[in-house]
Amino acid sequence: MYYWIILILVIAVDQSSKWWISSIFSLGESRALIDGVLWLTYVQNQGAAFSIMQGKVLFFIVASVIVIAALAVWAVVYRPPAQLASIFGLLTGGAAGNLIDRLRLSYVIDFFDLHWWPIFNIADMAIVIGGVLLLGYVFMQERSEQLK
Repeated sequence: MYYWIILILVIAVDQSSKWWISSIFSLGESRALIDGVLWLTYVQNQGAAFSIMQGKVLFFIVASVIVIAALAVWAVVYRPPAQLASIFGLLTGGAAGNLIDRLRLSYVIDFFDLHWWPIFNIADMAIVIGGVLLLGYVFMQERSEQLK
C-alpha cells in the first residue's frame, strides 16, 4: 500500500512541476527562488545525472523499465515492510517520472539549480533520497543482525 501511494505521489508531483516549469519558463531561463541559494532554471537533459551519456535515450528507457519492473515485482510479490516499501516507492516513482519525460519528449526536464551542482528535478530527488534511505535501511538491518 505504501509503495503505490508514494510511487503515485512522486510521479504526480514530478510531472506537475515539470509541466509548470515548461509552461512558465523559456528554455534556459533562470529565476532566483531563494536569492543566492536556489534558482529555477529550465533545462532539457538528454543524459543522466550530471548530464552524462547525452543522447543515449534508448539506453535510459530500457534501464528505467528494468528497474521499475524489478522494484514493482519485488513490492507486489514479496510485500516488504512498510519502510522498505516506501523506499521502493520513492525509487520507482523517481525512475518512472524521468521515464515519462524520455518517452514523451526524448529528454528530461530539470529545473532546481544550486549553481554548484547539476540542475535536477523532483524525480531525481526521489531517487537520491530513496537511495540514501535504502543504504540506511540495509545498514540498520545488518546492525540489528549483528546485535542478535
